[in-house]
Amino acid sequence: MIFLRRIIVFLLLFIGLSAYAQQSLALRIDSIANLKDTEHKIQLFEAVLKDTTVAKTSAIKGMLFHELSRCYYTLKDYEEAFSYSTKAIEVKSKLSDVTSLNKSRYKLASIYRKQKKEVERYKVFLTIIQDGGADKYTLNSYRSLAQIERTNGDLYKALEYLNNGLANTELCKNTEFESQLSSAVIINYAQIYSNTIVVEESRSDLEIVKKHYKTIIVNSEKFRLKGKSLAILHNSLAIIYDAFGDLQEALTYYTLAKDYFTKSEDLLNELDVITNIGIIQAKLKNYKAADKSFEEVIHKSSDKEQIATAYDDLGYYKNTSITKEKLPYFEKAISVILERENKLSAFQLPTLAEIKKSDYEQDVLIYLIDLADHYMQAFKQENDKSYLIKAKKTVTLIDQLVSLIRYEADTEASKLFWIEKGVNTYMLAVEICYLLDDTANAFYFMEKNKALVLQENIKTLQTKLAYNISAESLEREYKLHYDVLTLQEEFQQHVENDEWKETYSAKNKEYQMFMDSMKHVHPEYIKTKQKVGITSLHSVIAEFEAKETAFVEYILHETGGYGIYYDTEKPIFFKISNISTFHEQLKTLQTFMTKRTMNSAELTAYQEVGYAVFEQLFPFENASERLKNKKLTIIADETLQYIPFELLPTQQSGELSEVYLVNNVETSYLQSFSLFEQIKQKQNSPTQKLLAIAPYEFKNSALPTLTGTEKVLEFLSKYDSSVLLTKKEASKENFLKYRNDFEIIHLNTHAGLDAKTQTPWIAFYDEKMSLSELFGLENQADLVILDACKTNDGVHLSGEGLINLSRGFFYNGTQSVLASQWNVNEQAGNEILQEFYTEIEKGTSKSKALQLAKKAYLQNHDRAQSIPYYWAAFTLTGSTNSVTLQPVQNYAYIVVGITIVVFLLLFFYYRKKTLA
Repeated sequence: MIFLRRIIVFLLLFIGLSAYAQQSLALRIDSIANLKDTEHKIQLFEAVLKDTTVAKTSAIKGMLFHELSRCYYTLKDYEEAFSYSTKAIEVKSKLSDVTSLNKSRYKLASIYRKQKKEVERYKVFLTIIQDGGADKYTLNSYRSLAQIERTNGDLYKALEYLNNGLANTELCKNTEFESQLSSAVIINYAQIYSNTIVVEESRSDLEIVKKHYKTIIVNSEKFRLKGKSLAILHNSLAIIYDAFGDLQEALTYYTLAKDYFTKSEDLLNELDVITNIGIIQAKLKNYKAADKSFEEVIHKSSDKEQIATAYDDLGYYKNTSITKEKLPYFEKAISVILERENKLSAFQLPTLAEIKKSDYEQDVLIYLIDLADHYMQAFKQENDKSYLIKAKKTVTLIDQLVSLIRYEADTEASKLFWIEKGVNTYMLAVEICYLLDDTANAFYFMEKNKALVLQENIKTLQTKLAYNISAESLEREYKLHYDVLTLQEEFQQHVENDEWKETYSAKNKEYQMFMDSMKHVHPEYIKTKQKVGITSLHSVIAEFEAKETAFVEYILHETGGYGIYYDTEKPIFFKISNISTFHEQLKTLQTFMTKRTMNSAELTAYQEVGYAVFEQLFPFENASERLKNKKLTIIADETLQYIPFELLPTQQSGELSEVYLVNNVETSYLQSFSLFEQIKQKQNSPTQKLLAIAPYEFKNSALPTLTGTEKVLEFLSKYDSSVLLTKKEASKENFLKYRNDFEIIHLNTHAGLDAKTQTPWIAFYDEKMSLSELFGLENQADLVILDACKTNDGVHLSGEGLINLSRGFFYNGTQSVLASQWNVNEQAGNEILQEFYTEIEKGTSKSKALQLAKKAYLQNHDRAQSIPYYWAAFTLTGSTNSVTLQPVQNYAYIVVGITIVVFLLLFFYYRKKTLA
């Protein structure tokens, strides 16, 4: 017993001495680290490392390796720093001290930066944040990732990282960290809005910024942003308020920022603010004060980006009506940012390679946009064609640059952001081409202005499928991605709510883990980003050689509109005149086409405005005759995407029901020819014919019962190889179960837009499905019929088109969609669709079947029910090819019939034999 006690005492004494020795060693390492002579520190650290008289724990070894890495980093020996850094990480990764591990990881990221290994650096930051730490290294990793994405132009990916950081509840228990992340969010929004001319009407982003600023203010009781950080925040707030038109509030924050930078003698940041104040002064028409601000920056700054921006602003806001006097400032801005000073005697546009090499792609883009616009203005003032030629070359370069920046972005929001940057330029480009009579390039710019993100997404999905990545995996990816985006949107509205933080954080972690596993199993998964091609006018014309075919494509903007029409003769390139009047006419037409009743005066007014619109959309000689009996493909834009062309009167007088375009023209629609070429690449292989889902009644009592559903189902039941689901069977689960097996999918239900998010949805018996949920659900359908209210409705995004339910089905492989533009009259809609099916059954093409169904409706109804509201809502987008549809054969009747025939033949045979 005494011996055992002695052993225990000895062990405790040994443990205590060992712990004391390790503690002493740690203090010794810290004291060495505080020395100034780096080379001497290396000698001392290596001596400790080689000293065998004192045992070293893994933690001590990790400390030594880390400190040696820091020393070699200071000496700029990055190879040796890398070696010791990786040793430190290897040792520390086996311990439980995450903060110490992240400290060495963060040092490794710094080494990678010096070695210009940005991909490896990015991966280190990802590794740090995936461990969900609560230390400053985790905080700075979120911020660094956001900064990298901002630099790359993926502003919304940057925002995503910052939101992920704010959702890390352990990290944000530190109010200093939470405030720094909220500040970074505001700075990110400032970059988004720094060159934005038109902002969203809802002002939701401004409200998000205000909530983050409130978080910073609340946290100031424990941690107060101060000094340079606060001044940068004030400058960012001012930029955002400026974008939303609150100039006085912006000026207040700019003044606060400038005062600090002036006192602290921070000239670089002070001049940034002075530039911004100059813009405010120009907007307030204080032009002398504005010019003084810009010139001060030019004379005092040594930063080329700052000087270039000041030159660009000086030209843009210069108070002169003579445009050619402004041009040298934009040219100077480009020369300065690309360091071309004294290299060229006269200004020449840079090459794309030169811009990319400069790493100032986003800055140059802004200067080029301003330059192109002012070249065009100079042409109009001076009538000098050389300006027009320069403008065309400039917009061509802008198009290439926007494509480059957009391709580098990963998030859809960022892609849309950069597409929107090019929208006005594409309109300008088409105008230039019109003045130069260059139809082929105008067609290219019209195509480039439509549905590019959808086209890219479809091509990426098709590439993934080609890699034999299972449909189930792809669906899980899109489902998780949808959940993350939805929760992020909610979280941004409730940044102060810990429950939202935890929910969003957990779902994001689940998504990241899934994506990591996918990349491990399918290494090629990360290589699926695909560039898309733009279909040329020449190749489209080749497909419209038949005399009965024609196409028309439009580009429309509040400042102008153009179209290209072709029907086997030379293409007609035309301008829509009196654009402001035209837009008013379109608004009037939209009001009329959804009216359920119209009196004589309204019918006359409708016919007048409708014919006026028709003349503008087809402004060439004998348009009605030229269109007669044509199969017309329409690529609409902006407001035109909400209007079925079939309802346009082709005469100003005469019986309205007899002069609608639908009477003589078979129509169909495409988002763009380029997108349709991509859609056609998918070869569908349905195993069954028709899937009809018609809930009739809904679990959600707010959705009214559809009284005409039984008639629809009764009619559809006659077709062979069909599955009809109604009432409780018409569930979201069953749609997901069956949607990939059928050639035709018919959804007879309710649809609409979410009141808050404006996201399209479609209802099943038990719940709604949003457009975001629909993405990624592959189908084999040749035709989807959205027999519901406003299924073609959606939010219009500049340069991308309508974000509606049809978009989701096309994304997933559907070749064509028949959908409605407004709330369809149930009885009229059912009548038209039944006639449509009858024509399809005969082998008629989809577009012809829809035309004949509408004509039949008009012929069978009186004047009161022949107004557009009743018959014009349905439009066909995509492939017009016919689909086979056969009625069920009643084999019992066939057998009975054959039996009777055989019996009669035998009867007459034996009777004849008997008589003989």
